[in-house]
Amino acid sequence: MGRLSRADGGLDVVRLARMAEAPPFPRSAPLAPDPLTEGAPPTAPPSLRPSAWLPAVAVAGCVGAVLGFHGVPISDLGVFTLYAALGLALPGLLWVRVLYRRPHTLPEELALGLALGYAAEVLCYLPARAAGAPLLVAAWPMGTYALFAAVPRLRAHCRVTRRPKAPLWWSWCLALAVIGLTLWISVGYFAAHPIAGPRGAAPVAALPHLDMIDRLISHGPGGGPFGHDWFVHAHLAAASWITGVEPSVLLFRLAPLPMLAALVVLLGMAGRRFTGSRRQALAALTAAAFVTAPSLYAGTAAGLLTWTPAQEWAMPAQTFGALLFAPLVVLLLDLFGDRASRRGVWLMFAVLLAALAGAKAVYVPLLAAGLLAVVTVEAVKWFSLPRRATAALGLAACALAAQAALLGDAWQGTAVQPLAFVRASWAGLTGAGDPAEAPVSSLAGVTALCLLCGAIPWCGVLGLLRRPRLLARPPVVLALGMGAAGLGALLLLGDPYQAQGDYLQAACPYLAMAAVYGLGCVIRKAGVSFRAGLCAALAGVAAACAVRWVFGVHVPLRPGGGELALYLPYLTLAGVVLAVAALLGAAGLPRPRVWALALVLVTAAGTPAARLGQVLPGPVAPARQTGT
Repeated sequence: MGRLSRADGGLDVVRLARMAEAPPFPRSAPLAPDPLTEGAPPTAPPSLRPSAWLPAVAVAGCVGAVLGFHGVPISDLGVFTLYAALGLALPGLLWVRVLYRRPHTLPEELALGLALGYAAEVLCYLPARAAGAPLLVAAWPMGTYALFAAVPRLRAHCRVTRRPKAPLWWSWCLALAVIGLTLWISVGYFAAHPIAGPRGAAPVAALPHLDMIDRLISHGPGGGPFGHDWFVHAHLAAASWITGVEPSVLLFRLAPLPMLAALVVLLGMAGRRFTGSRRQALAALTAAAFVTAPSLYAGTAAGLLTWTPAQEWAMPAQTFGALLFAPLVVLLLDLFGDRASRRGVWLMFAVLLAALAGAKAVYVPLLAAGLLAVVTVEAVKWFSLPRRATAALGLAACALAAQAALLGDAWQGTAVQPLAFVRASWAGLTGAGDPAEAPVSSLAGVTALCLLCGAIPWCGVLGLLRRPRLLARPPVVLALGMGAAGLGALLLLGDPYQAQGDYLQAACPYLAMAAVYGLGCVIRKAGVSFRAGLCAALAGVAAACAVRWVFGVHVPLRPGGGELALYLPYLTLAGVVLAVAALLGAAGLPRPRVWALALVLVTAAGTPAARLGQVLPGPVAPARQTGT
């Protein structure tokens, strides 16, 4: 009996130890220390020093100058600015303070408030327009102001309170990111989409958008069908009713910029929660904005080698969906922690999710796949279902069902067609006329090429393989689950406009966070110095640029050219990486350090080398032989 009682006592000690290790939820410790503890502690009302407001002034000046240069009347800019501030951001900010009671900086509150304001506006405009009173959409901000003025407990949230203050360098980095994207979009998007002249002068691809806005202005939801990304057009219709600004000015100029600014701030919030560091969050934000596949060819590539995320963010539907999705990820990262959740957070989550279902069709399936991965991993780890992740998955499933009912047959030709994207990529790379004629061997080779080009920018995730406990954290599992779902949709679905690529692109910002986090972990653990890391990055860029110049492969290939030319540059780059790793190992460096330096080299051979290759002149294209 003594032995038995001693054994029982030992088992009790083990159980108690395991219970002490596991926090209440999600049975995994938070991924990183609370990022809100970084920087200065919360202080009383925000500083009125000019230096604290200079980043915002710089952004406002740049946006105003760009819009004025591209033909936006100052009256339209002023009216739209008042509408965005008083009709969307401020009422949304007030509700964020009530529902989401965590300390945030003022830009973070404004970004969250703007996202919530967009969601509430769309969900209010549709029934108001269906009832024949479109201006009733103004009841949402006006009702908010009246309620907060009448209820003393709510009135307290209108006052300027103590809040954390971000470091000035962080504010400037976010401001410069918004300015850079604005300038990029002004060159690549605004210049190609004029707003002056008759409707027929608009680009052909923009005419369906203008037609949907007109129908939502005139008839509301009864004027459908509208396709599968039409809630942004409901927002533009509501904005046109309230401000009197022409839909073309809203669509081509005014609407994307506040969405883009708020998206940058929200991705910075998500990156801080994901990595626990502002510096790594900045790296993740940069990777998310400028990520591209490492094309080692000259000429116009196709398929996975044509990513231009910043240009895609200029499209209102893409930016609107990304803006509504980013705060959902922020809320989930908070729910994955060990803090008690409030009911207001779930209400905010539900409102944003309802608007997301009609804003961009690709995000709700990605969210459901990521949450399913989190629930599965947590259930396997702890032999019980995580309550919060399961509840979020249930809401995502309801949104997915509502989305299917809302869209119906409006998927515009998207269907299950395995490797349709690969076939189109093969036709673009080889110059073949009919993608259906691609041989099986070519499909296998191009599929491997697409997977490699997608893996190189995010190879930093492999840094978590040396720390499996971090690899199984809920935020990492969420990002990888969404990335896997996006890649699966890319390979399994077919679309006449190659829209299946949107699934993978939608997961890009969160894959970038996982890659930066993994790369940072392996670099810190291996003790890689700044100089060594910089040398490895420069070597990766130089190797990719040298391979591109040496082989001089131009796509599409010349008639009769062998397809082997498509794979030789990438095989050579892989050989260079293996050779460098072997040399470092032979020099006596520890294996963790060799592994870290190799990951830095491969990462730099991706996006940085690809962007540099777009700027530098490429090898001269050989003359094509033409028949007589």
